[in-house]
Amino acid sequence: MAIKPLPHSIPTALPPAKLYLDDIHEILQILTDSRLDCQASFVAGKSKCDTLDDLKDLRGRTTHFVMDISSTGKHQTLELTPSLTRIHIYELGDQLAAWSKYVNVAAIFERRKLRLKSAIRSVGWWILAGWWLLAVALWMFAPHPTKRFSIDELRHVATSVLLAAAIVYYFVSSHSIVYLRYPRRSGAGRWLEDHKPEIIVGVICALTVAITTRLVEKAWK
Repeated sequence: MAIKPLPHSIPTALPPAKLYLDDIHEILQILTDSRLDCQASFVAGKSKCDTLDDLKDLRGRTTHFVMDISSTGKHQTLELTPSLTRIHIYELGDQLAAWSKYVNVAAIFERRKLRLKSAIRSVGWWILAGWWLLAVALWMFAPHPTKRFSIDELRHVATSVLLAAAIVYYFVSSHSIVYLRYPRRSGAGRWLEDHKPEIIVGVICALTVAITTRLVEKAWK
């Protein structure tokens, strides 16, 4: 009698990535083995779709996306939320096919991975702990100013705070992003459309700094 080791469980976590409809189509083919008897459904934001054409009609982008595929003895789910990205692959029988599906899907995420966001999120708690310790050390040991801040100093402080808030927002507001369209060929147009929310947040922060400093300046006159 041969003794075979039990296979390790298939991982579920996937790195932050930026996906387009061609990536979704490729993942769908991998998880269904290109078979027509599989039932697939998609959830993008608050909309539920049955086909990729329905997703294309939605347009825009989403940070909440679910792909659910089922057939006899098989069930796969790809879930993207603002806090995590994960995949669940369940198949009866030999797990080699399930492992192959995971490896192929993970390769797509690796190709589309948001590397900076992935790196920051992997050490996020350490960064927060370091900032907290630094803030406590500065408060306890740094000399406290006794004079009032000038308008320029307040402007610099407000700009730094809002810039830090915008950076934190970028890293915590979404894990992965799905663009409900096929990728553009134009680099500049694609970059502007892909980063529209971040640009809007940056403009709002700049306007807030300008308005706040103007109001403080008038109040001190």
